[in-house]
Amino acid sequence: MSVSSPMHHTVAISDIHLCELEPTAGLWMRYRQAPYSPDRELAAMLDALRGDVRRGAGGATRDDLTLVLNGDIFDLDAPRVINNESVVHDLPRTAEHAVPAIEAILSDHPVFVEALGRVVADGHTVVFVAGNHDIQLTLPEVRAAVQRRVVDAAAREVAARDSAPPAAGAAELRRALAARVVFRAWFHRTRDGVILEHGNQYDSYCSYRYPMAPFGRNPGEIQPTMGSLVSRLLVSRMGYFNPHVDSSFMLSGLGYLAHWARYYLFSGRSLVLAFAVGAARTMIELVRRREPGRRARRRAGLVAAARETGAPLAAVAKHARLFARPAEDCLGRVARELWLDRCGLALVGLLAALACLCWVPEGLAPAALLAPTLLIAYECAVPKPTLDAVWQGVNRAARLVARAHGAKAVIFGHTHNPEGSWEGGVFFGNTGSWSAAFEDIACTRPVFEARPLVWLRSEDGAGPEAPLSGGLVMWKDQRFLPWSADEAPRVSRKAVAARRPRPALRPQATAALRG
Repeated sequence: MSVSSPMHHTVAISDIHLCELEPTAGLWMRYRQAPYSPDRELAAMLDALRGDVRRGAGGATRDDLTLVLNGDIFDLDAPRVINNESVVHDLPRTAEHAVPAIEAILSDHPVFVEALGRVVADGHTVVFVAGNHDIQLTLPEVRAAVQRRVVDAAAREVAARDSAPPAAGAAELRRALAARVVFRAWFHRTRDGVILEHGNQYDSYCSYRYPMAPFGRNPGEIQPTMGSLVSRLLVSRMGYFNPHVDSSFMLSGLGYLAHWARYYLFSGRSLVLAFAVGAARTMIELVRRREPGRRARRRAGLVAAARETGAPLAAVAKHARLFARPAEDCLGRVARELWLDRCGLALVGLLAALACLCWVPEGLAPAALLAPTLLIAYECAVPKPTLDAVWQGVNRAARLVARAHGAKAVIFGHTHNPEGSWEGGVFFGNTGSWSAAFEDIACTRPVFEARPLVWLRSEDGAGPEAPLSGGLVMWKDQRFLPWSADEAPRVSRKAVAARRPRPALRPQATAALRG
C-alpha cells in the first residue's frame, strides 16, 4: 500500500477575548465570569486537532501543524481585577502595565495555556498575530511573558511523557520549544502562500498608522485607537451589555429605555452618565494624542514587516496602501458614531430657540421647532455609516491583499462573523469568534452552537506552488464538521428577528455555524 506524503496543516482561530475573570457572580459582566469562559471548549478542540494531525494522512508518520491565533486572543482593554474587584481603566499602553495584565490573564486561563503547551510539545508551531485588543503583543516584554508561559506548559508536558532530561538538556529543550512560539505584529505568511492577518487595519476605528511599531509621541507607549478607547472608557463601564454581541448594545431608542429600566433603574449605576463621560473622554483623548504620519516611520515599518514575515518588500508596500485611515484623522466620523455631533447640534438649536424667545417672544412655535428641524435635516444630509458597511469593507480588503501578495489564501478575523469561500482558486476566510457571545445578559443562549476555525492543508515541503485544500470548519459536539452553506440555523424566529441583518458576504457561513 502506498503511503501518502505528510501534509502541512494551517489552522486559524481568532477573537477569543480572554481577559481577567470577573470575580462576582451576578449579571454585571457575566460574560467575563469563569463558567462562561471558552477555555475547556478550546482545549478539547486543540486536543482533537492534535489527534487528527498525529494520525497523518493516508498512513503518513506525522503531519505538521501551524496553529495561528489570529488576533484578539487576549483583551487587554478589558477591566483589570484588583483586590478581587473589576476596575475600569485607561492605563498607558506600555510594557509596564501590559506585562502584569497579560500575566494575570494567563493565570486566569491555565486550561487554555496547557492546551497550547501540548500543541508545542508535539513539535508543532503556534503563531500569535496581534489584534486591536491585544496590540501589546508587539511589545518584546509581553511576547516574552506569553512565550515563557507556553514554553513552561510544553516543558511540563514533555517531562510528563518522558523522563526529565539533565540540566543541559533541559535548557536545550526550552530553546527548541521557544522557537515554536512565534509572534507577528501585523500579518503572518506561510510557506505555502497563505496570508493571515487580524483585519483591524481596514477598520478606521481600530487601525494603526504603523502596525509594526504602533507608538505615539511617547516611545514605547502604544497609540490608542477609537476602538480601544471606547472599550476602556465606555463599554467597560456598561457591564449589562455584552461587547461581543452587536445586538446587545446596538438598540433603538425604545430599546435603550427598556434596557435602562430593567437593569439600571434600581442598580445605583448610571447608563447615561457612563455613555456621556465615555464618549466625551474618547474624543478628547483622540484629539489630544493625534500624531501626524511620518514617511520615515512608514518606510521603517514596511522593512520591519518584510523582515519579520519573509514577504517581498514590494508586496508589503502594496499591502500597506490598503489600510483605512485611523480614526484620529476622521474626527467628524468619530463624533457621528458617538452621537457627539447630534448632541452639539441639539444644544445649538436649543440655544438658538432660547435666543428667539428672548428677542421675539411671539415666535414660540417656530423656536420650538428649530432644534428638531436641524436634527432631521442633519440626519438626512449626513447618513451614518452602518457597522455592516465597515465589515464589508474589511472583507473587500481581503481580496486586494491576495492580489498584492499573489496569495493562495487570505484569512482575517476581527468581524466576529465566520466566512469561507473559494474564488478563482483563492480561499478567503474569516475565523469568526470564540468569545463568550450570548444572546442574553444571563448568558444562557449562545449566539453560535458551533465554533469556527479555518483549516487549510498542503503537501508538506512542497513550497508555495503546492495546491491548497480545506476551508471553514465547525467544531461542534466534540468533533470537526465541514462547513455547509445549506445547513439551516436552529434558532427561534424571535432570536433571528432580534438580530441585525448581516452583510451579503457573510450570511451563509453564519447560518451554518448557528446550526
